[in-house]
Amino acid sequence: MTNIIKFPGKAEAPAEVAPEPAAQEKPAPAAPRRGLFAPVVKAVWVVVVLVWPLLKWIVSIDVFFQFIRMVYHWNTPGVFAGWTFLAHFAVLVALTYFVSIYKPKGI
Repeated sequence: MTNIIKFPGKAEAPAEVAPEPAAQEKPAPAAPRRGLFAPVVKAVWVVVVLVWPLLKWIVSIDVFFQFIRMVYHWNTPGVFAGWTFLAHFAVLVALTYFVSIYKPKGI
């Protein structure tokens, strides 16, 4: 490939600009405050991300066990295995979202 060099053309003289009237200075906006909850979420996120490979296996095996239990107790009155499975599955989905998609500010 060749280098294409554009030679400068004749520079136009800038038109005279009238000085702008002095504007009143606005105070600098206050720095956004972070709540007390943000560092806790950040610390929990770091811990969960570090143990995620092992935690994913443990929670997935638990969800599978709850699924088998739900199928076994499907028509048994008084056993809320379906709701238990749904809760455990929701925790797995929430943890997957928390690790995969969510990223706290400052990391």
